[in-house]
Amino acid sequence: MALVDERKVQVLDYIHDNEPITGYDIASDKDNDIDYTQSYIYDVLGKLEDEGMIEPRRTACGLTELGH
Repeated sequence: MALVDERKVQVLDYIHDNEPITGYDIASDKDNDIDYTQSYIYDVLGKLEDEGMIEPRRTACGLTELGH
């Protein structure tokens, strides 16, 4: 039986309850029990993505004619 990193579980639980969410949002939420730096959270997110447990969801914005 493999041991699961408790920090990964914390981040997965947080994502489950708040998705979609960014690493910045996780790090800046002072009401959660996750007290890691933003860079550490992005490291955990990268590992979770490599393990197939999360997927990135990126959106992009562009200006319309009215926005120019």
